[in-house]
Amino acid sequence: MSKNIISKISKAAGFAAFLSAAVMMPLKVQATGLVGGGASRELNRTSTLYESVGTSVRTTVTEQITNPADVIEEEYLSLAIALFKTDPKYCNVRSGPGTEYSVVGRMYDGSVGTLIEGEDETVKGDADPDGDNSKWIWIQSGDTKGYVLQNFLVTGVAAYNRLDEHTDYCAEVLVGQLNVRESASLSSKALTYVKRGEKYKIVIEDGVDPRVYLASKGENSSGDDLTWIKILYSGNKVGYVCSDYVNITEEYTTAKTIEEIRAEEEAERERKERASQSSSNNTSQSSKENLTVSKPANLSTDYASVSDLRKAMVDYALQFVGNPYVLGGQSLSGTDCSGFTCYVYRDFGISIARTPSGQYSSAGRSISLEEAQPGDIICYGGGGCSHVAMYIGNGQIVHESNPRRGLETNSVYFMKNIIGVKSVFD
Repeated sequence: MSKNIISKISKAAGFAAFLSAAVMMPLKVQATGLVGGGASRELNRTSTLYESVGTSVRTTVTEQITNPADVIEEEYLSLAIALFKTDPKYCNVRSGPGTEYSVVGRMYDGSVGTLIEGEDETVKGDADPDGDNSKWIWIQSGDTKGYVLQNFLVTGVAAYNRLDEHTDYCAEVLVGQLNVRESASLSSKALTYVKRGEKYKIVIEDGVDPRVYLASKGENSSGDDLTWIKILYSGNKVGYVCSDYVNITEEYTTAKTIEEIRAEEEAERERKERASQSSSNNTSQSSKENLTVSKPANLSTDYASVSDLRKAMVDYALQFVGNPYVLGGQSLSGTDCSGFTCYVYRDFGISIARTPSGQYSSAGRSISLEEAQPGDIICYGGGGCSHVAMYIGNGQIVHESNPRRGLETNSVYFMKNIIGVKSVFD
């Protein structure tokens, strides 16, 4: 199989997503399916050595959980989303539980974070002389850790039910320089350009997942055999980029540290200057887009067969065993269950949804557990999909389990409530 296998698989995945668009509705999980106790467990705490596709992984705990609430509570009941009804739609994140503490970042409207148990022992002095300590919550969102006022947050099951509402679609540029055009055509005026590694929010067309939208468009009417997506490239300015040269991702909004805010402000100034220069110079940029697509570090794009691709993907995923669970995390150094599967697939050029419900409803085609092969996605839940894992063969999975246990391998039956298996490879 040639190196074009990835683009073919991506198109197949997008087409499968398009076929399922009619049933893609925001998942609302019943609270009764997420809370409860008395879970029974069968534990085998003896270390085992598991051989998978040529990679040795030491599994210290093999655990079967018969009540999905046991895992889901640990994974999502620490979830928090910041919501603001009026401007400014952000709150300060402070180094301690009181307004007298320094500002370490900002939590914006829709920011996803994790509640931290206990108190920060490094905080000294009287936390709040006005006596409202109970109103301050210790939280981590992105790289920002600090205290925010409780009344800005929706937490637990209520927050989980709103996750899909606070997920942005972004276009990550894969080429050295890519033109942003006035309309969806190569013959259209180039307004400015974007650079490799930059991410831009996608303007949703027709209210659907951009990958579903692109799959439904096929060859566009301009006759240049390309498909296009609309992005916000500077402030509220919009333009079109060729979808062949971006990776479409789903990301949670997170808080920003003061350093990140300053860096983003500087990057925005640079983008505005870039757009201004393009306009004032009235230069005619090349009608041919930059075709030098970057590859994920240390990964090949040339596989002889789908089996080889599956093996490479599993080997890659297993390298991250032991990494922490970070709710809303945006990299494989630490993320949540659906982030892990999403980012592993992303690094092999395959776009899938960012949320568990999105992966269950739109990732490839549904197959039986008996048909599962390495690299397929196992979906778990009660009342809807609330946890996903990657199948690695021989009845085993690798997944971000929960904040206590992190990224680990388990039996595919670590939870009994398997509600589906998804394959994007055929």
